Amino acid sequence: MKLYTSTTSPYARMVMLAALARGMDELQLAYVDPWTTPAELTAINPLSQVPTLIADNGTIITNSPLILDYLFDHPFRGAQQAALAGYGYELLDQVVKAYSLARFQPENTPAHPHIARARDAVARGLAHCPPLDPASNEVATHVLGMALSYAELRHGDLYRAHLGAANQQAFAAYCERPDVRAVAIAQLEQHPASIGELRRAVS
Repeated sequence: MKLYTSTTSPYARMVMLAALARGMDELQLAYVDPWTTPAELTAINPLSQVPTLIADNGTIITNSPLILDYLFDHPFRGAQQAALAGYGYELLDQVVKAYSLARFQPENTPAHPHIARARDAVARGLAHCPPLDPASNEVATHVLGMALSYAELRHGDLYRAHLGAANQQAFAAYCERPDVRAVAIAQLEQHPASIGELRRAVS
């Protein structure tokens, strides 16, 4: 199997974290920049989105919750896990929206009104964020963890101002885990070729 990813994608990093936890060391990693619509990616996913998974039988699966569902046998079973994952995904979607709209804002034009709307949603989402368990290996925990990671990266001001102190401490502890360090952006910039290489890099 091969997972197409980028070095910064939080959606792909949550898949990699779940793969690390379940010993999927043979999962291959291919790095692309989806913002540039590379031919290598659009040949398998015309929407130019990561993560994209090529299964062993050649089936192409897109969208991280569906990739997680396929690889890990319905990991969001039960109300608690579904609720945690759902919150993490919705928070992350607003983080990405606010960042991408600002990134591609044409010069010398008024700010797109949805930037402020998305940033307000991020602020509320951080303020009401459910507790992060820094020791949990549940896939839903990694969804929330990667949402917080991307919020800190792209909207550090909102992260510091609105995420509660207990969750900031929990997230700091989460980031010290070997598996989370393995999927840190600086580590992925070395382009490890598989989940096994990721594991060995921080072991």
